[in-house]
Amino acid sequence: MQSGWNQLLGLRTRRMNAVVAVMPVMIVVLFGLGGCSSAGPVPVVERAQPPSEKINHHWVARGETLYAIAWRYNMDPAMLARANGISAPYRIQSGQKLSLDLSHTPRRSSTRHSIASSSTSSSNKTDAKKVFRPVASSTWRWPTRGEVTKRYRNSGSTIHKGVDIRGKHGQSVYAANHGVVVYAGAGLPAYGNLLIVKHNETFLSAYAHNSKLMVSEGDNVKVGQKIAEIGKSGTTYEHLHFEIRKRGVPIDPLTVLPRV
Repeated sequence: MQSGWNQLLGLRTRRMNAVVAVMPVMIVVLFGLGGCSSAGPVPVVERAQPPSEKINHHWVARGETLYAIAWRYNMDPAMLARANGISAPYRIQSGQKLSLDLSHTPRRSSTRHSIASSSTSSSNKTDAKKVFRPVASSTWRWPTRGEVTKRYRNSGSTIHKGVDIRGKHGQSVYAANHGVVVYAGAGLPAYGNLLIVKHNETFLSAYAHNSKLMVSEGDNVKVGQKIAEIGKSGTTYEHLHFEIRKRGVPIDPLTVLPRV
């Protein structure tokens, strides 16, 4: 009798060992199937971030001016024009490829391309009117009245290229100095309805997030002239974002504007 029990226990033990031996194989198979058909653990491979590429060219979109493109890349418009063989009044056309390498020596063909007649190019409003060479007044004025809610900052985690001045919807925006409008539109991301005014070969100023533009590209403006109305285009509250650039580089407007 004892011998029979021993044989039965031995048989059960061998069966259990066989099941235990098979289980890891079954688990591996089931895990492999589950990885294809359900949301299970997925192996993560960490790879080094590829180095950022420097943007070397810009393809001109309809309605863009050379001044707006230079503004986008913090460049001196005159130097950008020179690098692409473009002479005043800086006529460009939709689909044109501009080099952003300011040390670039343009080919002769790019010069011919840049001065193509307006009949074959997209309309550049600045060319439609006589553009004079404005001489900025030695005295700048504030572009509008209101509290400065955000100041210029050129370092740290948050870069702010100008000042934000809180105002009411429809409040008047004035030219901060004599100049000519070289951009009027909403083609620059984060600026909403924007005006860019050229004061001379050194200074440009910008007036962003307007509800209404009162002047057009090519218009001559005088210091203190109403050129727009405050809005919140592209933002969450009514204010004017105002910038001044010296040879394409943003500077702190508070170093130029009179103290109040």
